[in-house]
Amino acid sequence: MTSQTFSRLVTYTVLAIALLQCSSSGSQPASGSLDNLRPSQTPLAVPADISEINRLLALAADAQSPLAEQLTIQAAELALADDDIDTASAILGSLGTDSNWPMTVRTRAALLRAELSIHAGEFDGALILLNGPPFDRVNELNNEVRQRLMSLRARAFLGMNQYLAAAREHTRMAALLRPDQQQQNIDQIWQILASAPPDSLQAQSALIDSYELRGWIELVNLVNNASNSVEQQVRAIGAWQSRWTQHSAAGSLPRALSFTVEVLNTRAERIALMLPLSEAAGKAVSEGFLAAYYEARSGSQQVPEIRIYDTSGIIDILPLYQQIADSGFDMIIGPLRKDSVRQLQAQASLPVPTLALNYGDEGVATPPNLYQFGLAPEDEIRQTVRMARQAGHTVAVIMTPSGAEYARIQDTFTSEWEKLGGNVVAAAGFGGSGTYSDNIRQMLDVDDSEARASQLRNIIPRSNLVFTPRRRQDVDVLFLLANPAEGRQIRPTMGFHFAGDIAIYALPAIYDGLTYDGGTSTNVNRDLNGITFIDAPWVLTTNDPLKSSTAQAFAAGAGPVERLRAMGVDSYRLHNRLAQLANFPGVSIQGATGKLSMRNDGSIQRELLPAQFVEGSIVLPASGAGGSVTVLP
Repeated sequence: MTSQTFSRLVTYTVLAIALLQCSSSGSQPASGSLDNLRPSQTPLAVPADISEINRLLALAADAQSPLAEQLTIQAAELALADDDIDTASAILGSLGTDSNWPMTVRTRAALLRAELSIHAGEFDGALILLNGPPFDRVNELNNEVRQRLMSLRARAFLGMNQYLAAAREHTRMAALLRPDQQQQNIDQIWQILASAPPDSLQAQSALIDSYELRGWIELVNLVNNASNSVEQQVRAIGAWQSRWTQHSAAGSLPRALSFTVEVLNTRAERIALMLPLSEAAGKAVSEGFLAAYYEARSGSQQVPEIRIYDTSGIIDILPLYQQIADSGFDMIIGPLRKDSVRQLQAQASLPVPTLALNYGDEGVATPPNLYQFGLAPEDEIRQTVRMARQAGHTVAVIMTPSGAEYARIQDTFTSEWEKLGGNVVAAAGFGGSGTYSDNIRQMLDVDDSEARASQLRNIIPRSNLVFTPRRRQDVDVLFLLANPAEGRQIRPTMGFHFAGDIAIYALPAIYDGLTYDGGTSTNVNRDLNGITFIDAPWVLTTNDPLKSSTAQAFAAGAGPVERLRAMGVDSYRLHNRLAQLANFPGVSIQGATGKLSMRNDGSIQRELLPAQFVEGSIVLPASGAGGSVTVLP
C-alpha cells in the first residue's frame, strides 16, 4: 500500500468517525506498539487536543507500511475497547488485507476482525477467521496471541451454544497462563459447563479428549445430579477431589463451588412463606413449594422450619411483613402480588433476606436484602426475539390481545427487537375470534392491495380483471401472544391471507400442556404447526423426578397452573442459593422454570427451553451440535 493511498483511506476513516460522532476514548497506545518506528518514519506533531483515535490515524497517514497498519489497528482496538463497534469496524474496513504484512500485523488484524464478528453475532464467520491463516501455524504464535485466540474461540463457541467446545479452549489455555491467572480460568471453565443445558455436554462427548476435560465433565455431572441438595453437593465435591487428585481444580475448586460449603453453614433455619392462598395463583405456587419441601425432607436433607402466612385480601403488606420479620425468621419468601412487591421495593432496606415472587418496577433502586423472582414476560420476550434474530429474521409484526396491559407487551417486543437491529412495521391487538382476519389484513397491508383492486375495477371492465390479493412482502416474522385456542385460529388465518410462509414465534401461553382425543393432543394441535415457542422445562419435559410425584399429589393442571407450580418448586430450591448467585453473577442453576441466574439488581433471570409444533407434537431441538430432535407425545 502506498503512502498516498493509505492517506486517502485514513482521511475517509476520520470522516466516517466524525459522522458517527465518535468521542475520544482517552486511552493511551498499547505498550510496545511503536517498537518498530524507524527514525525516518517519525511522524509530524499533531495538536494535543485531538482524540487519541484520530491521533493514531493521523500518525498512520504519514507512516509507511507496516507501521501504518499497526497504528490503524491500534486505533480500531481503542474504539473496540470503548464498545464503539461502528467506529472500530469503519477503521478496520479501511485497512484491507495484505498477505505480505508481517505476522504480528496479520494476527492482530485477524483477531480484531474475529472479535468484531463475535460482537455482530456472526459466530461461524469468527471461527472461520480464527481457524484460518495465520492461526493455522499456532505453534509460531507467542503466548499472548495464543491466549487471545483461544479466548475468542471460546466466545464464538459459546455464541453457538457449543459449551463443551468453549470449555475445551479454556482447558488448553491453562498451560499458557501464569499462576495468578489460573483461578480465573478455572472459574470460567466452571461457569461455562455449569450453564450448559443438561443434555448438551453428552451431545458433544466426542470433544472430550483429555484428562482435564474428563474430570470437569464428571464434576459438573455430580454437582448437577445433586443440584437440589446442598449437602449432597458438598459430599459429591469432596469425593470427586479424592479421585481426581491430579486435576487442576482438585486443589483449587471453582470459587462458586467453594462457596457451597459456606452456603451449607449459613442456610436459613426458619422461613416464612407469604401467599394469597384463596387465589388460584397463590394455591399453585404453594403446591409447588411444598412439593419441593417434602421431597427434600424425604431425601434426608436438613430442611428449614416453614410457616405459611395467607395474604389474601391484604392491600398494605408492610405491617404483616414487619410482624413476620420481628418473629425471628431467617428468610421471607413472597409476597406474590406486584403491588406488594412495589411496597417492599420502596423501602430503604429490608430486615431479612426476602425472595419476592414477582417483580417491582424496572429502573427503581432495589433495597438491600430484596431479591425478585417471577414469571414476568420480559425475560420470555427477550429470549424469543433473540432466537428470531439469530434465525436471520429482520422485519416483524406483533399480535397480542387488545388492552393496556398487552400494549406494554407490544412495546417491549418492539424495543427488544429494535435493540437487535430488527424493524417492527405493525402491531395489532385482537378482541376475539371475529377480529383475527381484520387484524392480519391490516398488519400485512392486504387491505391496501384490495383497495387498489377496487380502484382498478372502476376503470377496467370486471370481466377483464383477475385479482389475487397481495400482502406486504418484507415481513418475515410474527411475534405472537395468544392462548392455544386463539393460536389455532390465527395460524390458519395467516395462511388464508397468503402469509403462511411468515415465521411465528410465540410466548409460552401458546401451549397448554393438556391432552385431547383420549390422551393425545396431536390432532388438535396440528393447526399450530410451525410455531416456535419457549416454555419452562417443567412443562415441556419429564426430567425433574418431582414432577411425577407432584402430578400424583395434585390434580393435573393446564399450562398456567403448571408454570406456577414450577415457580413454587424453584422458590423453595432457590432459598439457599441466593447468596451463591449474588456473589457469582455468572453462575446459573437449572430450575423447573428455566435456567436461573441473578442480575446485578437481585432479580432472577430465566432462560426457557425452545420448542416447536411439528405434526401436532412438541419438538425440542437437541442440545449441542447435530440438530437432532426429541419428540414428546
